[in-house]
Amino acid sequence: MKSNVIKSPCYHSASYTMRTIVLFVCAGLVPLQFSCGDYFKNDYRDNSPTSGRLKVYCDEGMMPHVKNQSLTFMSQYPNAIVEWFEGTEHDAVMALYNDSCEAIVISRLLNEKEKNAFGYRQFDPKYSAVAKSGVAIICNYETPLSALSLQAIRNLVTSGEAVNDSTGRKMELRVLFDRNGSSVMRYITDSVIKTRKLSSNCSALASSRETINYIATHKGTLAFIDFAWLSDKDDSLYKANADKIRFVGITGGNGQSAEYPSQSSFKTGTYPFTRTVYVYRKTGDFTLAKGFESFVAGPKGQLTFLKQGLLPNRQAERVIEVKMEPLDVNP
Repeated sequence: MKSNVIKSPCYHSASYTMRTIVLFVCAGLVPLQFSCGDYFKNDYRDNSPTSGRLKVYCDEGMMPHVKNQSLTFMSQYPNAIVEWFEGTEHDAVMALYNDSCEAIVISRLLNEKEKNAFGYRQFDPKYSAVAKSGVAIICNYETPLSALSLQAIRNLVTSGEAVNDSTGRKMELRVLFDRNGSSVMRYITDSVIKTRKLSSNCSALASSRETINYIATHKGTLAFIDFAWLSDKDDSLYKANADKIRFVGITGGNGQSAEYPSQSSFKTGTYPFTRTVYVYRKTGDFTLAKGFESFVAGPKGQLTFLKQGLLPNRQAERVIEVKMEPLDVNP
């Protein structure tokens, strides 16, 4: 039905002007809505230091601590989602290189070949040293072994040579690594035996947890794992195996006392197999990867390492004031 209302030219003009104003106001509200609301879309690219999504790859040996740090970070920043993935040290570096993640946690610095590869793609990964851990040696509690010299360790893993047990008798041992290609295996081959081949008495299982559980039920076997898996005495894995496995100390020979992995021996540098843990990222400063790195390297992340048995890279200073004035003691 046609309207009987006759609209004057002025009415047309006023109506058009009002519609134009409404359109401009609505257009202006769109960016305002996103800037004040969910501007960051919680994805892997469009994020901030405290919001968005982040993938973190790490060597399997550091997984318990990476998981704890990620959960603590998310509890502090509810708009951030951190996903953690375990693999070998090489897997983590390649994930960062291939854009599969924006941050990794490894127990060494990038080597020159890796730096050159990143440089070829015009990447300069930034990093922070966040903690100290170490390669631990464990055996079954019923195996009569408390300590080995560095030379005995080298001979054991390169030629399968028998070792002296706690009573001085010769004992043959099977050697396990946490997994093939792990940072622990790389450390032993590169830094301890200097790239010499491993003996036929050496083998690897699928994970640190599987290795620990195997040692708990088998005598006559020695294993190399990352201390990070057994550093937290409140953890269920440690409690379940505390009376089944023991740490094997390392001596330098010449009657020196044995050193065991601990926060103290990492601090003093007396434990021979001490390693530094690093967080690497290749994104800018206003990203979730940077926020995660800063958190782990900051006070709360460092305190988390301390409580869970690793040595934080930075420890809070304690200022103690000693007053030399005599005490006013009433008789």
